[in-house]
Amino acid sequence: MLATRNPKPETRNPKPEMQIEIREYRPEDRDEWMRVHAIILSMSHAWNYTIQERPMYDGHESTKLVAVSEGRIVGLTDAQYENAPGELCFLKDSVGGYVLEFGRLSEWAGHNLGKRLIDATVEDATRKGFHRLEYWSQDRNAQRFYARIGLKEIGRHYRFRMRPPKDILDLLAKEYIGVEYLYCACASEEWPLIKRKHDIINKHPLEPHLCVGYEVRF
Repeated sequence: MLATRNPKPETRNPKPEMQIEIREYRPEDRDEWMRVHAIILSMSHAWNYTIQERPMYDGHESTKLVAVSEGRIVGLTDAQYENAPGELCFLKDSVGGYVLEFGRLSEWAGHNLGKRLIDATVEDATRKGFHRLEYWSQDRNAQRFYARIGLKEIGRHYRFRMRPPKDILDLLAKEYIGVEYLYCACASEEWPLIKRKHDIINKHPLEPHLCVGYEVRF
């Protein structure tokens, strides 16, 4: 940025108040939900893979919410609830909800949309008889957001891809199975040793990420 003489004081124009409704997902939202999900995914490291079908969480209770403005989806969140402690969540002291989808379009920053989606999920989870949610993310912006709003950190680990050792390649080759890479996870304290011992893939989009978990209880 170039300096100028006697610059005028910066004036910040607050974002205009927009009407945003947070409501349950409807079957007719499917195409718009998939479009918004794909846009959010393309700008985030939170997801490990793309999807072509909307998850429905058969066999589990779930919360599926969308944030809508002027008839268009601008944010979304899904939580899947455990049938038994430890089935989905990291903590095992009680059944909880694991938040698998959470995000909003980048142009909707500054509207407190993330916090509103969390609050709406808490409200729905409470109605269903659940009292805690876990949010895990590899995305640094998401991690900073969760910490900023006061969610409690409950764990962290690295998720990474590595080229398989020769003994694994040889073993699988006997079954006519080829392996491009292994997708792995390890505790954060083990990461320095893992990096020294194994052939880690560091090139985007397969580079390692620190995944941090947060919890909200209610």
